[in-house]
Amino acid sequence: MAATKSPPMKGSHMSTHRTTRRAGALIAATTAAALLVGCAAAADGDKDANASAESTTLSLGHAYSPESLEHRGAVAFAERVAELTDDAVTIQVYPSAQLGSWEEMQEGLELGSVDIVFESLGSLERYTSLASIEGLPFLYNDFDHFVAVWESDLKEEIFEEVRADSGFQLLGAFPRGGGRQLASIRPVESLSDLEGLKIRVPGQDAYIETWQALGASPTPLALNEVFSALEQGAIEATEAPVSVLRSSSFYEVAQHITVTNHLFGNQHFQFWGDSYDALPDDTRAALVQAADDVSLEFRTVGLEEDEDNRTFLEESGVTFYEIDVDEWRARVEHLTEQADPSVQGWVEQISGMASE
Repeated sequence: MAATKSPPMKGSHMSTHRTTRRAGALIAATTAAALLVGCAAAADGDKDANASAESTTLSLGHAYSPESLEHRGAVAFAERVAELTDDAVTIQVYPSAQLGSWEEMQEGLELGSVDIVFESLGSLERYTSLASIEGLPFLYNDFDHFVAVWESDLKEEIFEEVRADSGFQLLGAFPRGGGRQLASIRPVESLSDLEGLKIRVPGQDAYIETWQALGASPTPLALNEVFSALEQGAIEATEAPVSVLRSSSFYEVAQHITVTNHLFGNQHFQFWGDSYDALPDDTRAALVQAADDVSLEFRTVGLEEDEDNRTFLEESGVTFYEIDVDEWRARVEHLTEQADPSVQGWVEQISGMASE
């Protein structure tokens, strides 16, 4: 009965525009609650005491192609959950935004029309400013630094605060291979080359502010619209992990990749917190275990494929460029100073985990 649940009280870190974005979803949820309350009462009377043994089917949606690392990880998660629950829990995976954009799917989590969304922490930035920790640029020195952070106790601290402030429960920390890179229709080798560059970014403030500070002209756009926008010249660049640049075929229309590593990020299995809490204990335990298992397995897979992807792209005519990272980092340092105080505290902890 996830659709009948009301969202938690707004936290102190909530984005000011969250109310208007969620108003329609909450009105719909209230209406659904009124319609379903009678059914709920009847169902409660019929429930078996051993509810955890009943079969459960959950939907999982994401925006990535069936060939992507993300989709393969989502399928592996579903298979691992089935294994851990002796097939009592079935997860049906819907790739390529079949259930809507990630924004629409997250609204679906609140309404109960979607059970799980496989997306980044930063995608929740419209619900809580704490999610901006994912989008702050040049936060990690390298992949090892990134892994050390997300294997530490800080991960659970971030998850708990995000849950308290937004209502979303996150599981797992699924690395998306190496860092995010810049793919463009013309060479970008220095900051001067970025001036006015029309670049697609996710609809997240941290991404938009980063590329504005670097001199580009960022345009929020859904992932499934990027290829045609590049092909038609509506945008000149996009930024994404190399795995996405390959699996989404962006390299066919943007054959210049600048190795920025401006972000390292995870995918997380996102649930609406109240719906997650309503699941049986053994089901929740299986979901947590499966998320951790798949995250660990695909950490190695992602890195290995990053090297293969670069070779494939080079053989496909893509040219790679290196940058002066310190020069680019200096342009965006002020973004951390403007971040939420809790986020600034996390940045300090992350900096302290960097290897000497």
